[in-house]
Amino acid sequence: MENGAAESRQRIYGKNAMIFFQGDKADHALRIVQGVVRLCLYLPDGQRVVAGFAFPGDLIGFDHIHYAVTAEAVTAALLLEQLPTENGRNEEVRLLSGALNQANIALAVRSRRHARARVAAFLIALVDRGLGCQFRLPVPLADLADHLGLTVHTISRTLAELRRRNVIHLARGRQLTIPQIDQLRAIANDDGELQDAWNGKRQPLQLSGMTH
Repeated sequence: MENGAAESRQRIYGKNAMIFFQGDKADHALRIVQGVVRLCLYLPDGQRVVAGFAFPGDLIGFDHIHYAVTAEAVTAALLLEQLPTENGRNEEVRLLSGALNQANIALAVRSRRHARARVAAFLIALVDRGLGCQFRLPVPLADLADHLGLTVHTISRTLAELRRRNVIHLARGRQLTIPQIDQLRAIANDDGELQDAWNGKRQPLQLSGMTH
């Protein structure tokens, strides 16, 4: 084993399989190698809140005593159980820093006032993770709705609106293309003037390529 590495072993999970439960003893962390994982909070009344998603390269389960969330495989997933060695601390810190950054992004996404801004911010976050402007939406709409604090109907309506305005193209199988990344960023930034224009409160902005 190379210096600075951490001992690890592979763990494979099927689609929708439970990885660990909220409240279980946190005895190891897991790094995502393949697949997508959702991180959920289950409230006392049974309501599910999708706190975020983990993608390849992310670290999950880095909790002090007990897991704060439940982790479930959105797709079939390959994970590495991280068993840190004394020489693996720098890598451990790097992964933890990335996990905290993704948590902050999730909070920022949910802070948007408008549904379209929340959806746009989530799509921009995927672009910024390196997926580019053409990718398959990696999570089901039901998970996305729970994550953004919206309904599936609102998510579908918002995506349809973005598609009508040519900000995105959405094909079968959740294949998504973003031809107008600047407009999508403006929407994600909760641009008040743009939101008012879309809501019909003032003359629409002259955004190239957008239909009115």
